[in-house]
Amino acid sequence: MDKSEWILFDAGLFIGALLKGDTRHAEAYGLVEAGRRGDLPVCTTVGILSEVYAALTWVGAQPPHNPQEAATAVQALIEEPSAIQVLDTGREAAIQMLGMAASYHLTARRIHDARHAATALAAGITQVYTYDIDDWKAFTSNGIRIIGPASMVTTT
Repeated sequence: MDKSEWILFDAGLFIGALLKGDTRHAEAYGLVEAGRRGDLPVCTTVGILSEVYAALTWVGAQPPHNPQEAATAVQALIEEPSAIQVLDTGREAAIQMLGMAASYHLTARRIHDARHAATALAAGITQVYTYDIDDWKAFTSNGIRIIGPASMVTTT
């Protein structure tokens, strides 16, 4: 499959799928499972997976996960037989991330959004599923297209 057909899943998809108490659980779980089966061409980044781990171990997570449980849950998202691909973040993505950060006057946590977008773009991926539409809108001028999930693209 051509990488241009892949869809980058942002952290909220995985968090929603893994946390049964999350209001996004039903939708996110179905999408993540479709990605794991290979029915949907899904990719992500190490940075996004780090955010998922952080959310699972956060004191307010429902249900809360200890570090071992969180590591196991996140690993299950990407280890075989999962078809979800993990993109490499290299020099090209780093340079593009810094350019985006300067262009859009990003500070603090927003640099992570630029890193994820730059990693996708460096790999030739432009399609994104995210629950954080506002965080990703800036990158549409770089070629990012927010195409899902359905609950988000039909309400914006």
